[in-house]
Amino acid sequence: MKIIGKIGKGKVEIDEKAKFSILLDSVAKKADIAEGKRAVEDIIRVIYRHQPISTKKIGQKTRLPLPIIAKVRTILEREKILKRTERGAELTDLGKEFAENILKLKYKKSLTCKTCNGRGIVLDEFFEDILNKVRVWAKKRPLVDTTIDQSFATPETSTYRAALMYERGDLEGKRILFVGDDDLTSLPTALTNMAEEIVVVDIDERILKLIEKFSQKENVKIKTIKHDLRNPLPKDLKERFDVVSTDPPYTVNGLKLFLSRGIEALGKEGIAYLSYSHKPIDEWLSIQKAITDMGFVISELIPNFNYYEGSEIIANTTFIARLVGKNLKINIGDTEKIYTGLVKPVIRYYKCLKCGKVHKVGEEVKKVEDLVCECGGKKFKMIKREKLKNE
Repeated sequence: MKIIGKIGKGKVEIDEKAKFSILLDSVAKKADIAEGKRAVEDIIRVIYRHQPISTKKIGQKTRLPLPIIAKVRTILEREKILKRTERGAELTDLGKEFAENILKLKYKKSLTCKTCNGRGIVLDEFFEDILNKVRVWAKKRPLVDTTIDQSFATPETSTYRAALMYERGDLEGKRILFVGDDDLTSLPTALTNMAEEIVVVDIDERILKLIEKFSQKENVKIKTIKHDLRNPLPKDLKERFDVVSTDPPYTVNGLKLFLSRGIEALGKEGIAYLSYSHKPIDEWLSIQKAITDMGFVISELIPNFNYYEGSEIIANTTFIARLVGKNLKINIGDTEKIYTGLVKPVIRYYKCLKCGKVHKVGEEVKKVEDLVCECGGKKFKMIKREKLKNE
């Protein structure tokens, strides 16, 4: 079938493929997707293979932010490509026709390993026992401090990180520095009793005290140091570690700063484990350049390795990368704007689950943990977020 469309001043014939290509471009622009129409294709492909599927699951499989996916879903529903069901998103008959005849999709099965969920490793009894202990201690964590980009990884994630270090030969007999550790990855690492030395540097005294209590109770050695990473590491930590691990603020300056402190600890060469959120291609190019300029190569990157508690915007997942460094060089950017809230300030709207009142967070009230509702309610759900306009 062909349709008549208007382009410029004249009329031209547009076939079905061109029509849908225009639609994809239009959806990408309306949803403001940095990756363009390819991201819209990815969303449709994931729905085709896994329908019905929730927005959160789509985010995990496409590595796109949930607000973007929600926008795309709404637009595609309006265009009769998708339909909304109680179980999630599904393709309409038109959507299925588009997926199969235009995108040429045919096969509907996922080939991701169901045992390891794509991580590439599994926990044996030894690490499962460690995980059970970490679960107990993870429940004792304080409330997250969103002003410093805290977002707690699950106990499973922390344990898998330790297992990955073991599997890659970066645990036994190694001196390991955690550049920030609100995820408590130092706990399963210490419980293996394999590392030569474990040190945690963090600005949050609450996290450090919890790690200290864990060390005393479980009879393991983890040295904790309260330190603002905007300042150089203490002299006695420089050039004496084999491995560093960090989950920095998800900004380029945050990454540069935390990895640079890691380089101070490593010296001229060493291994770094970097956990970071999936980014649009332009941002990812800046991140890759920052990493390689420091002297690291990305020897391995595992998408969706890390899962977090309540980080809905990033679909609760980030990747982990194993970086191998030689002739390392410090590369520090702006140390004042390292946190997401300073680089991309947003207003979040939270609904009180007791009375329904909506509260703004991001101006007078800086974080949801400081919210107080007149009804006495203490539980809130984020219902909307918007960029803070520059004055």
